[in-house]
Amino acid sequence: MKTNTFILIVTIYSLLLGLPAIVAPIMASEYFGQVSPNANELSLFNFLGGYQLAMGYLGYVAYRSTDKATRRGWLLSIVFLTVLAEVVYYYNLNVRHMAPHKTIAMDMGIWAVMAIGALYFWNKEK
Repeated sequence: MKTNTFILIVTIYSLLLGLPAIVAPIMASEYFGQVSPNANELSLFNFLGGYQLAMGYLGYVAYRSTDKATRRGWLLSIVFLTVLAEVVYYYNLNVRHMAPHKTIAMDMGIWAVMAIGALYFWNKEK
């Protein structure tokens, strides 16, 4: 797989995560197990959706860029953000005893593959 293909896949994934959190935060909240979210939780979903859309847009910029520094910077940010998300989620599950949502294993697997792939392609872009 080429670096551009990986960047495009992660960009599309970011957009697919971000759009529901912006457009339909109640549905997104229900997916994660919160049936009747309050205004603060809906605001958090909107914020996280905006963040995902921004990462998707920056991924598109990296996809179109020929500058290695831009591409490497975006790939490394994906590594840091994805690993941090995994650590926070693990902490919330095991220390705060948060109930896992229905597709946690699949999500954590996708995030792990994304982080490892981003690290691989970051190293390949030298």
